Amino acid sequence: MYSLIVTYNLQHVIRVIQVRHSTNLIVDTLFILLTTLNTLGKQAAFNLRSRRIDGIINIINGRYDFLTSSLGPPSQPSRPYHVEVLKQNALVMSRLLTLYHGAIFTCASLWTVFPVVNRSLGKEVEFTGYFPFDTTGTLAFSLALAYMSVLITFQAYGNVTMDCTIVAFYAQAKIQLKMLRYNLEQLVVFTNTKKYSSIKHQYRDQGEEETKLQERLKKCVIHYHQIVRSPLSVARFTKEVESIFGEAMVVQFFVMAWVICMTVYKIVGLSICSAEFVSMAAYLGCMLAQLFIYCYFGTQLKVESELVNQSIYCSDWLILSPRFRRQLLVMMQCCGRPLAPRTAYVIPMSLDTYIHVLRSSYTLFTFLNR
Repeated sequence: MYSLIVTYNLQHVIRVIQVRHSTNLIVDTLFILLTTLNTLGKQAAFNLRSRRIDGIINIINGRYDFLTSSLGPPSQPSRPYHVEVLKQNALVMSRLLTLYHGAIFTCASLWTVFPVVNRSLGKEVEFTGYFPFDTTGTLAFSLALAYMSVLITFQAYGNVTMDCTIVAFYAQAKIQLKMLRYNLEQLVVFTNTKKYSSIKHQYRDQGEEETKLQERLKKCVIHYHQIVRSPLSVARFTKEVESIFGEAMVVQFFVMAWVICMTVYKIVGLSICSAEFVSMAAYLGCMLAQLFIYCYFGTQLKVESELVNQSIYCSDWLILSPRFRRQLLVMMQCCGRPLAPRTAYVIPMSLDTYIHVLRSSYTLFTFLNR
């Protein structure tokens, strides 16, 4: 199958060379070719760095055990909360993947239908890829259409699955920060209802619960470092995700501007009532969503990391000794820098970047449409 995918892309490269003197025909081929080349880049990252990806998955699996382990008495409410947010995140990711798969299968079905509709109406059908034989005959047309439809569907399925996998890693980091914030807010909460006052000489961390408080804070610090940069022996998480998919994401962001531009350029020349218009509109929606999910979850991760210090402040730190408060201040300094996912360590994965890409696409569109 991989050899067929490479052949499919080579056919489109040859087609671009053949029609290089026609802007419209180049656009008809390039908006597909750039998308499939982007898919090949992600496939290369997944295949060549599969061990590192397995390491990330192992961290996630280990994180479940770490977070659901008792940070205090077994009846502490933090454990049910951890399980609940994990379930909610899994449900959101499952629905996103299902929705995305439904969208690409709908789009692929429309792409299979509109050449048949155009042919039945007596219109000339030109495939986006090069074929070394005449495709005007019924048998040749059917074989070429089946070949193109199956391969583009297969690549689209793989593309959206890889997108959702990468996004799920960032969503998992966001959930880890959410759990960390809850642990920090519940840092001083124990099952006993004994009251402490900062006016008295005895603070909460100077009694029998001092060891438990220190252990809780230690786990929170370790958890934060494992999410962000981990100077420990545990593999990095968010930085590792950026490193693995850095090159693929660079291609993604730069290619998306051109793909969206050329798709819109092609749509404006179509009749609203045509089958091709509907299929191209569905394709444009998939492309916009593909970039949006990266920027959306990247923004959520950044916002969640900015709230860590707020969660520390929301804990009942007034009943802690000045010595323990200084430890909290040190942790707040370490958590002061927000965690902002970036492409190639430069381009932030945020909604602002999404808007900039759309603006760039519009600028390119106005240039082509002159």
